[in-house]
Amino acid sequence: MTHEKIPAGASSSTSNSPSTSASKSARPSRGEMIGLWVLLAISFGAAFVPATVNGSLSLVIGLVPVAFALWHFVRWAGAATAWLSFAAVVIVSFFGEALGVATGLVFGNYYYPDGPLGPLLLGVPPLIQLQYFAMAYASLMLARAVSGSITRAVGGWRAVWVSAMAAFGMALLDFASDPWHATVLGQWIWKDGGPYFGIPVQNFVGWFGETLVFLLIIQWLLRRKKAVAHIEAPKPRGFTLMGALLYGTFPLAIVMIPLINTTYGAGTPLTGEPMAIAQSMLLVALFAVVPLWVASLLALRSGRAPQ
Repeated sequence: MTHEKIPAGASSSTSNSPSTSASKSARPSRGEMIGLWVLLAISFGAAFVPATVNGSLSLVIGLVPVAFALWHFVRWAGAATAWLSFAAVVIVSFFGEALGVATGLVFGNYYYPDGPLGPLLLGVPPLIQLQYFAMAYASLMLARAVSGSITRAVGGWRAVWVSAMAAFGMALLDFASDPWHATVLGQWIWKDGGPYFGIPVQNFVGWFGETLVFLLIIQWLLRRKKAVAHIEAPKPRGFTLMGALLYGTFPLAIVMIPLINTTYGAGTPLTGEPMAIAQSMLLVALFAVVPLWVASLLALRSGRAPQ
């Protein structure tokens, strides 16, 4: 198991201190570790689910990485910090999209049609915000792994650039997935099209800006004393690793689309332009998204952060 070093001069009298109590409560049990590994395995396995799977099952499968992210966040930084961060992602992204749909100012002129992503509120499907949280936490773990800061607090400009790196990680996922979900599946529709497989450049600029906002809020929440005590508390071996692994579930799902599917949606043959888009996104995922993910895993392996 991996443990933090005890500072010189510390004595056993600190065992009853608030920070020690937080350390004890922050340590996941063996059962929790097993549960987290199971959810992570299911999240990876979801990449092999056919693109024609029915909506209800697809929704349930899509919630698994959300459950993993929230549970892992609770054990990493404490329940209060995790839930406040969850609220920050949901609120900022929902109202950012509501403003975008209504005005076209944030991401460009687009709208969500009724049906594909569930019921709409202010023109936005609230269920999609849950997926954004999983992506945000995965990107945060990736950025903190690369910067060697998963097990310690960060502040000042370091917190800003770690947030920017995480936002860049989310933007890369957008580059690799939006053409499939928007242009092929029609889950959201761009009224005026755009140069990137029918998507405007403004979408990616706006997405980076929006994600940076809620990631900065999360970094601020992570500087609270209770959050720092949880983050710096000893964790079982593998806990940090699984946090960094989560990011890989997203590019894997993109890579597998053209490899395991011959049809999509309601049984439409995956040929022609849709297949070309799927194959192009496979290349984006392999050569842009996966290297960043691998870099985070190598950073952990090299000892920049304990596993």
